[in-house]
Amino acid sequence: MIHKWVAEIKKNWGLEHFDLKNTWLKREASVIKTTEYILEMEWFPPGTEMEDDSNPPGTVYAEVNLTYGFLTTFIVVMGEDFRESPPFLTITGLDNVVSWIELNTGLKYDIDFRLQRKDKDGVCKEYFFSSIMNGRKVSPGGYIEVKVNEQGCIMFYSLSGFFHGLYPEIEISIEMPFHDLDKFKERQVILFGMPEEDGYQLLYGVDEAFIDAVSESLVLYWNKEDSPKEICISDTIVGTVWEQFYESQKISEEEMSLNIPHSDCLPISKDEKYEFVKVISNYLRVHRPNESGEWQIENIERQNGLLHADAVPINYVDRILDKFKFLYDANERVLLHVLDKRKMLSKMNEIPVFDVKVTKEEALELFEKDLFFEPYYLYDFEKKVLIPTQRIDCHEFVNAVTGEKVRE
Repeated sequence: MIHKWVAEIKKNWGLEHFDLKNTWLKREASVIKTTEYILEMEWFPPGTEMEDDSNPPGTVYAEVNLTYGFLTTFIVVMGEDFRESPPFLTITGLDNVVSWIELNTGLKYDIDFRLQRKDKDGVCKEYFFSSIMNGRKVSPGGYIEVKVNEQGCIMFYSLSGFFHGLYPEIEISIEMPFHDLDKFKERQVILFGMPEEDGYQLLYGVDEAFIDAVSESLVLYWNKEDSPKEICISDTIVGTVWEQFYESQKISEEEMSLNIPHSDCLPISKDEKYEFVKVISNYLRVHRPNESGEWQIENIERQNGLLHADAVPINYVDRILDKFKFLYDANERVLLHVLDKRKMLSKMNEIPVFDVKVTKEEALELFEKDLFFEPYYLYDFEKKVLIPTQRIDCHEFVNAVTGEKVRE
């Protein structure tokens, strides 16, 4: 299979005279947490070698998803094209680019993907597409980017994220009615701060959310009289950990045949979650001893082999100046990194004074007619199905001091 792909890319992309210098296989977690195997290739122009630990000008990088059998990336690095007879589109317009995508992916325009925007980058036209399904957007999303030069040569191509047409086995659940729409709208109206040169502008806005997929949160309580346990924060550089993890996902063909799941695809066990929450609670008990019951944990997930979580104030106004991000190594049971928003902002000369004069109810009334619900398909990571739903959004904000409406 690997030899087939190497030969196909060499022939179809005008690389007959190039040298295939580097190839490697890697195990990767998709955006829907499935394990996929990727073949990466670096092609050098004939007669060239590495220069000061850098690839030579004109290097071509290609990436293939071996699990599902399609090209995901093709890049003529830095736009220096030394191919003798590269393939090209006769016309560089949208229709030809769409036809090329359909031919190379099997996806269909206006069924699986649609144009998001187009742009100009020097001598190249850029086209950006996003995934759809039955006319709805999809979450997590899928994206295609194509960059074509004046001669019609594709200089950059990338397919990433989720496209249902590439995962035909995923079921679609029945759309359920939602009854408490008014209560949901009221809950999603929040007060937040928009940074400005002389401080913050206080605005009411709508916190985007799917109507039947409220994220799990956990409120933290502690007794400030209790003695906190010793907090162990590793002195290991996070970037080094990530680099080591990335290298560990480079595998052999034999390892690929074993179908070992990518660690990011493994569910977070009850024990892992319990230990992580306990560490976060202990940390806050030390650094915010008088704020028991004022913090909640959100977005616990596994990325690059580590557990990530946010700890945020329950009061949305407090989030303007305060928030924590935690990175935790569940195997070593040690904190790797804590990002403290308040500490980051402590260098500000003046902390803004919040003078809210508009109530939440008044703000909701002001942009009630600007609220809208956009149809979506939302992937359920536990049930592994797509759920038809809607997401609340609004392009208007309300100034919490003046009551003036502000356009996004």
